[in-house]
Amino acid sequence: MEVKALDKKEFVFNIVSQSHVPMFIAWGPSGTLYYNDACKPLIGLSPTEAMGLSLQTVFARNWSKLGPAFDQVMQGRSVTIPDMQLFINRFGYSEPVSYTFSCIPIPLETGKTGGMLVTATENIAIQQAAQKKIYDILLQLPIGILTLRMPDYRIELANNSFLQIASKEVNDITGRSLFEVNPDLKDQKIEEMISQVVETGKPLIQNGMPLRFERNGAQVMAYFNVLFYPLPESDGTCSGVMVVGREVTDIILERKRMENSEHYFRRLADAVPVMLWITRPDGYCTYVNQKWYDYTGQPPEKTLGDGWLSVVHPDDVQLMTSCFEDANTHQAPFNFEYRIRSADGTYRWILDSGSPMFDKKGVFEGFIGSVVDIDNRKLAEDAVRESEKRVRQLADSMPQIVWTANSDGYVDYYNKQWYLLIGEENQFGDESFIVHVHPDDQARCLESWHEVVRTGESLEIEFRFRVKYPVPVYRWFLVRARPIKNDNGQIIKWFGTCTDIDDVKNIHLELENRVAERTHEISHKNKALEETTRELKEINQQLELRHEELRQSEDRYLRMTNEVEDYSIILLSKDGYIENWNKGAEKIKGYTADEIIGLHFRLFYTHADQQHGLAEKLIEEATLNGKSTFEGLRVRKDGSTFWAYSVLTALHNDKNDIIGFSKVTRDLTKQKLTEDQLKMYAEQLEQKNRELERSNSELSSFSYVASHDLQEPLRKIQAFGNLIQARDVASLSDTSKDYFNRMVKAAVRMQNLIDSLLEFSRTTTARKNFELTDLNMLLDEVKKELAHRIEEKKAEIISSHLPTVTIIPFQFRQLLSNLISNSLKYSREDVTPVIEITAAYVKARDLNEKAAIPGKDYFRFKIADNGIGFEQEYAEKIFDLFQRLHGRNEYSGSGIGLAICKKIVENHHGFMRAESGAGEGATFYFFIPAK
Repeated sequence: MEVKALDKKEFVFNIVSQSHVPMFIAWGPSGTLYYNDACKPLIGLSPTEAMGLSLQTVFARNWSKLGPAFDQVMQGRSVTIPDMQLFINRFGYSEPVSYTFSCIPIPLETGKTGGMLVTATENIAIQQAAQKKIYDILLQLPIGILTLRMPDYRIELANNSFLQIASKEVNDITGRSLFEVNPDLKDQKIEEMISQVVETGKPLIQNGMPLRFERNGAQVMAYFNVLFYPLPESDGTCSGVMVVGREVTDIILERKRMENSEHYFRRLADAVPVMLWITRPDGYCTYVNQKWYDYTGQPPEKTLGDGWLSVVHPDDVQLMTSCFEDANTHQAPFNFEYRIRSADGTYRWILDSGSPMFDKKGVFEGFIGSVVDIDNRKLAEDAVRESEKRVRQLADSMPQIVWTANSDGYVDYYNKQWYLLIGEENQFGDESFIVHVHPDDQARCLESWHEVVRTGESLEIEFRFRVKYPVPVYRWFLVRARPIKNDNGQIIKWFGTCTDIDDVKNIHLELENRVAERTHEISHKNKALEETTRELKEINQQLELRHEELRQSEDRYLRMTNEVEDYSIILLSKDGYIENWNKGAEKIKGYTADEIIGLHFRLFYTHADQQHGLAEKLIEEATLNGKSTFEGLRVRKDGSTFWAYSVLTALHNDKNDIIGFSKVTRDLTKQKLTEDQLKMYAEQLEQKNRELERSNSELSSFSYVASHDLQEPLRKIQAFGNLIQARDVASLSDTSKDYFNRMVKAAVRMQNLIDSLLEFSRTTTARKNFELTDLNMLLDEVKKELAHRIEEKKAEIISSHLPTVTIIPFQFRQLLSNLISNSLKYSREDVTPVIEITAAYVKARDLNEKAAIPGKDYFRFKIADNGIGFEQEYAEKIFDLFQRLHGRNEYSGSGIGLAICKKIVENHHGFMRAESGAGEGATFYFFIPAK
């Protein structure tokens, strides 16, 4: 019996509806859907809800796979879709499940296909693989994951991130209760939260949850974002909880810090004595501090946004708005001056300063700025400029070079003395002065200036400036600089002076050179006269800019004169009465300002000068010539006198009328004493020269007597003694022969002694004709003179190349001869004498000899032998006259040879010393200046 098409459809539908396997029918070209109850989880709707809908509508998300299969089946072919991913609602949650769809055609009696029958089979293996993959992913996720099974909170899964957070090993916690692993968690509501999730079956989220637990053996407090997620069973009950946590300790602490910082900023902003404001990128004002409300009387609702413009002066609104919009467009800092209405209704000048704000990515966030009342400054600016002009006129009247610089070292002012002596007009800058410094001093000068600017320390240095008046020449100056600091200890200005010390410097140098060349006994290191520079103190507010500094200039320059201690700087009326008195005047003259102001300045002069009207004459001369000077004695308050130099300068107003005088006095007492002392030293030196000449004359007379009168009797003793020994030797007894021998030998020794003394005398009295001499040739001559003794001793003389120097040739020949003879005389028996002669050029910085003149280079000569030597304790004694370390019977000689050597070296402005050890040979060093 054949089954009709409709009957066949109903037949298949009955089979599908009775099956426990998910099955559905897509009937007709549109794929009208019919399915059984087992298929409901796949579709998500009941059969009555989805019945009659098209296959494409129900399976829209999977139509890319199912659509082509439907087309093929409707053409009569069976198709299998092995991995159809569907989201199934299980345990109240949607999860992906893999199915295999077996699709077969349902034929009609006409032979065509009437529809498609699909059987869905869940792919358990694929699902298990997917679950395994998910499990592995959970283990590697960078957030902590922990699964707990109830009712004992047993740990079933703990991923790597959780283990790292808890500083635990997986084997130490798996299968154990959470509160057994970390008991501290039990009292921190963790148990309550887990129980709530188990009971309700709903997730629970806790952000920033504080937890105290053990980590790496120590108790820590940390913050976490935690998700408690229920794990339901198939029957809908909850048997466990998944805990997902991310540590946010750094974020929470930073947030708290930011909250505290924001609160602190608001409190700080309301406490500062200036008005503060903040705007958005579009210029909308979002914040002003309490100072703005107090100053303007505006309430917040009329200030924020653009309401603050209502207090701007009508004449300034357009310019202010235009300038602010331009700065906001270009996101650039700005400083505007305009007028706003204060709480009392008056308009006052303010300075509005703004700076753009950017986030970490460089995105513009708006402006932050401040408003400062500058109304008083604006009113005082003209007066300050006039005052500054007058104070600078006072500085220009000083005989010293005075200059100032900014805190960064930029020189911004020189007084007239600088332009008169050294510089050109309008030359400023941190190195504007260096072109006038001597080339040898420039590097040292710049290095010292940059160093004190960096460290903030005071500067005191000497170097040479090229002066143009009265003649172009380099002169020595003492340069001093002191930092001027505000109440916060910040440097706001540098004040400096340049004092000409060339004359004093040259006097000291001349004295040092003369003493060094003749006696080496007077120290050449007299220090230049020291002067204490003026110190300037001023108070300047940190937030004040260029205009505020202008307002303070009068106070700054007045303090400049008041604080100077090296100079007495006073202001006089036209009649000579004292109107101003600085610290230098008090220090030098002894009066306080209260004691002296209002008195006539004639009381500083001696009684005799007052009788001659000296003070009045100086005023008269300054009136006629612009200034007058005087050097002489002054009288202090206590009646004592001091030597001083003063300059009286007339001060004029804009109409060139004399309005008073400035009087600058410098105490020259120390300089005067130094000059007198130098004169005394010169007289003493001249007296020593006369005594030296008289001594030389006496030595010359002694030389004549020694060479004639003393030697004549000795020659007769030797002659007669030799005659008697030759003619009457037979008639003499042995005793008489011995006496005659002793007498003749004594006469010979006496003759040698007198010859040695004459040689020593000639080293002092002979004319010192210095000549440029090749010492190699001089040494050859000495070796020829001593050739017999050298051959007799079979000595070896080793010499390096010797220099050509300016010396007294005959004395230097004797020096070398005496030292070589000395080495030959004191040679050891059975040991070949070896004498080494070397020379070297030694720089002053490398010379470590006490007798050396500082700063001089020397030639160092060394003569060493391998003779018997001597104990080092006698190293100085051997250079004394008649000093012998051995008996006359052991070694011949007069004991004068080394004394002559020392004298010759001293005649060449050098010095000599010896080093030795008994049986180790002797080494003689002598040093001759290179120039």
